[in-house]
Amino acid sequence: MKRLLTTIVVICCFVFFTEAQAKISFFEEHIDFSLENNYFTINGIFSFANKNKIPETQQIIFPFANETDSIDSIRIINLNTLNNLDFIKLKSSVVFKITVPANDTVDLNIFYRQKKSSTNKYIITSTQSWGKPLNKAVYSLSTEKELKIKSFTYQPDTIKTINNKKIYLWYKTEFMPLKDFEIILND
Repeated sequence: MKRLLTTIVVICCFVFFTEAQAKISFFEEHIDFSLENNYFTINGIFSFANKNKIPETQQIIFPFANETDSIDSIRIINLNTLNNLDFIKLKSSVVFKITVPANDTVDLNIFYRQKKSSTNKYIITSTQSWGKPLNKAVYSLSTEKELKIKSFTYQPDTIKTINNKKIYLWYKTEFMPLKDFEIILND
């Protein structure tokens, strides 16, 4: 029964995202991660475009690597209107609606945090469901200088030390992630 339900959810998500891609496209993201004070924090700007001649409203499913019960401080803001967006929590995602005006774009700020663990994960493979790569993706990670990182899924392009912080930077173009973004810490 559980396997059947999972299969139905996956099929519905595929149909939903295929339909969403025709109305609204997801084309860019800028995400600041931090590993500090026992938290893995994600603060991102996500850009969506509507190339149609009428406004489009679309329901978006935003996945989390953990169950939503373990995630706090979830905030979704439409940066064009400066309005908070309502969302519904599912087991490991949230669902919300955005409206993108005709021939325009909308930027959303999505913020949340979860407890830091040995493997800190951010889901980026969901980009595949939009059917095309991100034009641009920029990621930064801020950590305490002494935090020991064992590995990254994607090697940083730049590493800087500023005061007591270490900053890791990634710059991607035409980015279709095949693996999720993971930061694995030394035990």
